[in-house]
Order: sequence, then structure tokens, then C-alpha cells
Amino acid sequence: MNVIIVGGGEIGTQIAEALQHSHDVTVIDIDEARLQVFDTMDVRFVLGNGADPKDLREAGTHKADAFIACTTNDDINVLACLAAKGLGAKETMALVTRQRYVDAFADHGPMASVGLIIDRVLWPQKLLADQIVDIVRTPRAIDSASFASGRIKLLEYKLEESDPFLAQPLAELRLPPSVLVVGAIRGESFVIPSGSTVLCPGDKIIFMGTTNSMRQLEAQFAPKKRNLNVTIIGGGNVGFMVAEQLQAKAHVTLIEQDEERCEKLAKWLPKVLVLHGDGTDLDLLEQERIEDADALLAVTDDDGKNLLASLLGKQLGIPKVITRVGHARNRRTFERVGIDTALAPRTAAVQEVLNWLKLDGVDHLASIEDRAEVIEATYPYSRPNMALKNLAPPAQTLVGAILRKQQVIIPTGDTTVQHGDHLFLVTVPEQVETVHRWLEQS
Repeated sequence: MNVIIVGGGEIGTQIAEALQHSHDVTVIDIDEARLQVFDTMDVRFVLGNGADPKDLREAGTHKADAFIACTTNDDINVLACLAAKGLGAKETMALVTRQRYVDAFADHGPMASVGLIIDRVLWPQKLLADQIVDIVRTPRAIDSASFASGRIKLLEYKLEESDPFLAQPLAELRLPPSVLVVGAIRGESFVIPSGSTVLCPGDKIIFMGTTNSMRQLEAQFAPKKRNLNVTIIGGGNVGFMVAEQLQAKAHVTLIEQDEERCEKLAKWLPKVLVLHGDGTDLDLLEQERIEDADALLAVTDDDGKNLLASLLGKQLGIPKVITRVGHARNRRTFERVGIDTALAPRTAAVQEVLNWLKLDGVDHLASIEDRAEVIEATYPYSRPNMALKNLAPPAQTLVGAILRKQQVIIPTGDTTVQHGDHLFLVTVPEQVETVHRWLEQS
């Protein structure tokens, strides 16, 4: 596949790294200093403006199978995709930071009505906001995801001394029906569990099951409170979108340092208590009794400020702290100092881009702390129907759920896998290609 990437920043670099070994990749960037980043990669670098047709022609845009514009400038990304489409690029994607572009280039939006087409418009901040809201709404959970139009759910919990399911082999546990333990993180290691695995306090455990059954699991970890108390540090796009979604069923306090932005937020969010101040000011946090919050969300665009606010939240005893990480390389650092959940919008965006490209025959649905992935693949007609225990999936791989037409099945070893089944697998990143080859074996 011939892929052209406009923008050699963090997102563009991660996409190029993922594609360089099996595809022809060209990166266009206006900053000559970016060339050093790509010197060690098997990619072509073109110094130029991604929205300039002349530079796009030089990069060979007319031959592109996929064209991705991921600079930090929405206007450049949109113009680049429109120009690329005009030059003959087959598929285009623009990353944006504003709702108006999502609406404008929707399938039946105003731009489509005049023949201006961008095949996919991706808003990473919206992906992050939705993920945060999902985690906040599930007490004790440090990560959450839904698949199959909401019929399959994944939850991650960090086990404490008083939790259920400890000190017994998994084979002896009485989990709720249609719930499966699909992974465990112990220290730096990710483990696909077996029946002999024994869960310990401090382990991070990943459960997968039907949405209805997972509600029973949630109740075993924490009873739901009638109204959550949530504090948000940072009133930018992410903070606003999270507050907007939570305000109807939670008491939300939003702290923003910019006074003019505070005035706007107070008008847009009538049910939210908007405070003008510094979210890293301990006196302010104590004065407003932030320690009473069920969750603290640090979502400014400054990693240092988010880390400090999160550590203060932990010091105040707030049960759940969720932190936005602007640079993916900082994520492990945040986790090592005790932050419950560190989320990087750029990582989610890269995953969405790779899914859109459909490069390896599977859909990448979710990342589990960068240590494992949830992927979806269709069981091929070239393979015989057989019991799951006889399929012998690759090492570090587990089938967590099966979608058969409209039915969700949480499998056991005796479950028969049938042609056309959608398999939801948990595996480590280095095994994804092996999983694809395994499924294609005749």
C-alpha cells in the first residue's frame, strides 16, 4: 500500500513507524528538523506544505492508496485532504479538533452536497472524552470499553485486599455467568490467564463479558452511588465534552485557569460548578473540598500540570484519578508514580488510523495499557468448524467473546467455533500478525 502522511509530529511518526516495514510510506512536513526523526526509518521524507498542490504532486499523491493529514492545524489537514482527493488519492483522512469539521464532512453534510469529500474525519479529543466518561461511570474500574454495538463489555480493575476472586485458581472461581477473565497485569508483565492462575492484590485484572452480566460484576466490586461527585481540571475541549456528558447524572466541578474561558463554560454548562483557578493549587482544592470527589480528571493540555494535579488528587484520597497524557512516552511514567488511569488521545488516534487502513486483516478495537490489544477477526470458511480447545490459538492469545449473527457467546473450551463467527481476541501486540496467519490456515 502506498501511504502519504502529512505532518511529522507524534501521530505522524507513530503511524509511519507502524507501516514502514510492509508499506511504501511518504511523510510531508514543512519543518526541516523533522527529517532527523525519519532518518532511521524506511520512509521517504518530503520537505513541503501538505496543503500545496505542487508539493503534493512531488510526493506522488496521485498514486496514494491512503492519504492521512495529521498536523496540529485543522485547516491544513482539511485543505490537504481536499487537494489530495483532487489529485487522485484513493482514500483520505483528516484529523481535527473541532466539531464543525466533523459535521461539515459527514456523509450527507454540506460539503458532500457540493462534491467536497473527505473519506474519514477523526476527532481524537472526542474519542478520549467518550472513553473517560465510560470509565467514570463505572465505580472502581480503571479502564472500560464496549464492542459489538455495546453488547460486549471490557472492564479493568486493580484488585485490593477486600475484593472478590482472590487466592483461588480461576477454574474454581464463581464469576457471574457470561463473564471471563481475559488478562492480568502484574508489575510490568501482561499474562493471558489459565485455569490455574491465582489472582493477587495489586493485580490489574481485565474482564470481558456480555453487558448485562458485567453489571453483576460491577456490583461485586462497588455498589453504584446515586450521584457521582466528579472534579475536572482543565476546561478545554476534552474537559468541556466530559462535563457536558456527565452533568445530567453527576455533581461536576470544573476548574479552569483562563477567566474568559470560565465565563463561556458557565454559560454552556448550566448544571456544572465552574471555578476560576489553578487546578494544582492545593489550597484551592482543599477549600472546595475536592477530597470528597469520587473521581478527579486532569485533562489540561500540559502533561506536567496534569501529573501534579493527579498526584495532589491521590494525596487527598480521591478514589479514582484519570489523567490525560499528551505524549504517549509519558504514560508509563504516570502509571509508575501511582496514577490509576493515564490516557493518551494520540495513541487512540493512531489505533483508529491503522484500523481504517485495514492492514492486517483484523480490527484493532482497544489497547490495554499498551501491553495488550483487543482485536476482532472473522473465522474463515476455509477452516473447519471445531471446538475452541482444539483450535490451539497462538501463545499469549485468548478468545474472549464470539458474536454469531446477533448472539453474543462467552466461550468455554467446548464451544464450537463456526464459519463467519466474529472472534473478539485478546493478545499482545507482537502476536497480532501471528493471529492473522493462524486464522487463515486451511
